[in-house]
Amino acid sequence: MENQVTNNANALRLFFTEDVFLVKDESVEIVHHVAVAPVLPQPVVESKSGENTTLPMQNSTISAPEVVEVIQVQQDSVEILPVITPSVRENSFKFLGGNKKSVLILVNDPQHDVSTEQGRELLRKIVKAVDLGTADFALLNYAHYSGVNFVALHQFFKPIIMLSFGVEIADLELNYEWKNEIINHETTRIIFAPNLHLLDSDLSAKKQLWANLQKIK
Repeated sequence: MENQVTNNANALRLFFTEDVFLVKDESVEIVHHVAVAPVLPQPVVESKSGENTTLPMQNSTISAPEVVEVIQVQQDSVEILPVITPSVRENSFKFLGGNKKSVLILVNDPQHDVSTEQGRELLRKIVKAVDLGTADFALLNYAHYSGVNFVALHQFFKPIIMLSFGVEIADLELNYEWKNEIINHETTRIIFAPNLHLLDSDLSAKKQLWANLQKIK
């Protein structure tokens, strides 16, 4: 069988006798991608003759700004405490009694907690004479707190009445002179007397003390 494939144009006309028309299909959009280079404005320089001359643009590379890494250092939070300077000496006193009536009794005996047996017995009579119980007063042995003045004692005990046995006015830094009379210092009434042991055998001093105790009852 002979080959029926032919490329002869005259022969092909015998088979394709009908007219062929080309019709545009508008539903198909053909997009041509053309790379457009950016147009940069060319600098214009005015010449001496007054004419504007355009300078050729040179190729230049614009580099992106460098990214600078910022390292944030976080400091540890430090609590700053205020510096407190004590202006007044704080004292802690060991004493006997309850101090309910704000009566401070000072004794001065470095060898005994309060005094000798004679001195303690005398003190029992004194507090009984002014109707005081153990819960009513504070008994402090000043021999263990030498150098403490009246201000410090007053801040701690806040006494309305002070009975001082063997503690001098100068020891408490008070500017008075003892004349066997009750001293009224601010809100405190103060009575000074000799050491309890010595007072027990001093009749004259005991009479003066009894007279003053009657005034504070």
